[in-house]
This record gives sequence, structure tokens and C-alpha cells, in this order.
Amino acid sequence: MSAAAPLLLLSLTPGAGGLVSRSAPRSPRYNRNIWSVMLDAYDYDGWRLAFRHTPASPGHEADPPLLLVHPVGIGLSSWFWDRFTEAWEGGEVYAPDLIGCGMSDTWQPAERGLFLPLDWARGCEALWRAHIQRPCIVIAQGGLAPVGIVLASREADNWSGSKAVSHLVLTSPPTWADLTSPIPEDQLLRNYNALRSPLGRMAIGLVESRAAIRFFSDLFLFEHKCDERWLDQARSECSEAAREPVYAFNAGLLQHRSYEQQLLDMTQPTLVISGRGDKRMARRTGYASGMKACTLCTLPGLNVLPWEAPNDVGNAVKEFVCN
Repeated sequence: MSAAAPLLLLSLTPGAGGLVSRSAPRSPRYNRNIWSVMLDAYDYDGWRLAFRHTPASPGHEADPPLLLVHPVGIGLSSWFWDRFTEAWEGGEVYAPDLIGCGMSDTWQPAERGLFLPLDWARGCEALWRAHIQRPCIVIAQGGLAPVGIVLASREADNWSGSKAVSHLVLTSPPTWADLTSPIPEDQLLRNYNALRSPLGRMAIGLVESRAAIRFFSDLFLFEHKCDERWLDQARSECSEAAREPVYAFNAGLLQHRSYEQQLLDMTQPTLVISGRGDKRMARRTGYASGMKACTLCTLPGLNVLPWEAPNDVGNAVKEFVCN
């Protein structure tokens, strides 16, 4: 299957959740820790999508820009990249809120289906066409690696990944086996229906509490303890309207297909970064052995390295691109 082929259309009948009008983008809730970070918005296929833009550091105006793909999860959106952006000394940075996340339009599957991860990637492509307009470095976090892969590999009438994306960086991505072995469709459907059931919705609501976010962040995301700023940001983003992308991602919908051919064919240099505390690190060697130009790197941290070790990630990216 080519990277341009439709992936998975998630569209529910009205009886599955009721028709709910898509709301307008929510008001800004970010803590502006750097005066130069600007909030803006753009349009893609009827969606109004938000993004954060940070100008290049002085003397780095000619450096390639970064396009950052945030993870999807409880309370997560483009703020995930705040600490990395604050530490970055290089070209300008673009960090979009994916459809349904952060300050972008909310997503109601009963009203409109999405191809995943294709529509999330296409939303990023629209940002590139409107604002970036030159070869960029794509950095995708965690389970959103498929969005980065699609951006780098997709060729269509209005998109050439090989020309738009000069380098691909995957921080704490799924294992090679997870990205090359699709989850059966019937299992995905069971997962998704369970998460959107009354019991599943109740469970998601419970894990949106500050105490639950702290517990699961300490258990699965951070090598050490998560910090108060992380908790403040994640808790502020929690709402019932923001749950639909979480249901889709946690159900495994981005792994409904194999990305093996795209990875094997990719010509752009790729950097795969793992945390030293990540037990999955050994199962990422397939990236280096299978891809044409892939480098593996280990840094301090566990699973949210751009937040845990932003300076280390920034330095690794700069060294990778320079080499």
C-alpha cells in the first residue's frame, strides 16, 4: 500500500454517540514562558487548526525549520514541546495542534470521520504549505511516529514528502515490530467500542484527575518524577470534548496497517531516539538494520525525552543534521 493511500476511515453512526456540533477553537490556555512564542491558526479541509510558532534563534535564520508532532493522550497537545522549544538554539519551530487536540477544532466522529493517521498528517502538510514552504525536519513523539512517517514518505499531487521533509526524527517511537505488524481490524473495533462505552468514558474521566495524571506519568513516562508544570499543563487541557483523539489513539487505530514498506523505501536520514530507561530500546534495532539511513541514539530519560531532557534532544538533533 502506498503512503498516499487512505488509511482508516473512522466514522460512527449517529446512534453511536449522537450528533454534536463541532465547537469553535478553545481560548488560549498556555503559559507563555517565552515572549517569542506566537499562537496562530490556519485552515485545512474545513478544520480550523492552531499552531505555535517560535522564530529562529539569532544567527540561525537560514537553518532548516522544525515541524513538531505532539503525542496524543490525556491532556496532551502542542504544549508538550514547550521545554524543548525553550531550549532549542536553531531554526524556527512550528508545533501544530492536531485535529481534535489543544486549541484546534474539536472532533466529533459522529459528525465527521477521519482517515488516521493520514488526516493528522495532511493537517501538518497544510501548515507546511501555508507557512513553512521549505525543507524541514520533522520530529514526531512516541506513538505518533506514523504521522512523521507519512509526512516523510507520502507523494501526492499537492505533497512530496521527499522534498518537503529533509530529516525525520522519532523520539521514543513504537518498536519496529509494532510499526510493521498491523493490529487486526476486529481487535481495533473492540478496543474502540470499549473505550467509548459508558464504562470506558468513566475510566477516562477518572484518569484525568491530577493525582491520576501524576501516577501514570511517574509510572510510564518519566525516568524520575514528573514536575508540577507538566501536571498543570496536562490537567488544564483535559475536557470531554478533547477525548475523541485519545479514544482513537489508545484503541490502536494508528497501527491498523504496516508501515514497513514506507520505512524501507525512505531515503531521508532518520534519527531514532530512545530513553536509557526505556525497556523497548533493544526492540528498535530494526530501524537501523531495515532503513536506508537510520541512526539510533540513547539519551537520559524514559518516554517523554523532549520534556525530560530538552537540551540533550536538541543537541542530538543538531549533531544528526550536521553530520
